[in-house]
Amino acid sequence: MRFPLLNLRNPARLCRAFTLMEVMVSTLLISIAMGNILMMNLRAVRILKASREVAAASQILQQRVEIVRDRPWSEVSGSKAMAVLMKTPTDSEAELNGTHVTERLKVTVPKASEAGLVETERSFTISRSDGNVVIEQAGDFMSEPTLLLEGTTTWRDQSGVHQRVLRTVVCRFGLTRSGIVGTVIGRPGSRVSSGQ
Repeated sequence: MRFPLLNLRNPARLCRAFTLMEVMVSTLLISIAMGNILMMNLRAVRILKASREVAAASQILQQRVEIVRDRPWSEVSGSKAMAVLMKTPTDSEAELNGTHVTERLKVTVPKASEAGLVETERSFTISRSDGNVVIEQAGDFMSEPTLLLEGTTTWRDQSGVHQRVLRTVVCRFGLTRSGIVGTVIGRPGSRVSSGQ
């Protein structure tokens, strides 16, 4: 094997290396890139945590509606009986631990109109916060055939206060979904009330 001989007559060839300034600039660029990657990771962790909280809040509402649907009419049509149901936490409430979660359930009596069912002033409201259940407005609608349930979950984290809402229609002689009884109540974004 033959090795090429060094050209000793050209000193520039012997002194090829990085200067201190080039090393400092490359270190600065690498540090900036690593800092940006770290910031993106922190932002992704915050977004993931917020997504988990939203999913947990939605799950709380869905589980509460399922608890209500599993009970006889006498346990869901009055504020006192509903307050007993609200004392039991949902399975997903533990996922929002430390966020000061408040669950609120409003039960309204709808009435028939040309546009379908609309809300009336007759309602009762129950809230649950830190395990304490409070009847904010009492009522008993045992004789009514249909009720509108509106559940709201509110929680607080480092970025502020957040809220999720779920509406559904429950009938005395069986459950229904919006559209079956000719109503928009229960559909996302619907806010039809008798005052409009």
